[in-house]
Amino acid sequence: MKTPTRRRFIEITPFAGFALLAACSPKVEPQSAPMATTPAPNPAPTAAPTPSKTVINLPMVEKGDAQAVVFGYVDDATQADKVKFKNHVSGSACSNCALYQGKAGDVAGGCPLFVGKHVAAKGWCTSWAKKA
Repeated sequence: MKTPTRRRFIEITPFAGFALLAACSPKVEPQSAPMATTPAPNPAPTAAPTPSKTVINLPMVEKGDAQAVVFGYVDDATQADKVKFKNHVSGSACSNCALYQGKAGDVAGGCPLFVGKHVAAKGWCTSWAKKA
């Protein structure tokens, strides 16, 4: 095995770049010849779904999570430390935050600050911004 040198690094760098581009590029499936199809009949109109509680399929943010600690997240806005967090506004909660991705009436929803997890609609963090 060769000892690592600057010359060896310069030799292999372009190949690493190509490998990275190949790994990150979108995968394109080859297209086959179009098949003759008949249009599907329109399904009968259904009634609009009534608002209901969201089925939570992502884990909830826990108070002890590192990201939650950084943002001062609490799952109940009334439990927020108003002395420590001077930007806390009375009545603020995740459900009325501009970042909250849940629907009205949901008990939890997504937040771009906590990717892959849900926040409680009644929760609060220091990044709260009034929904327009």
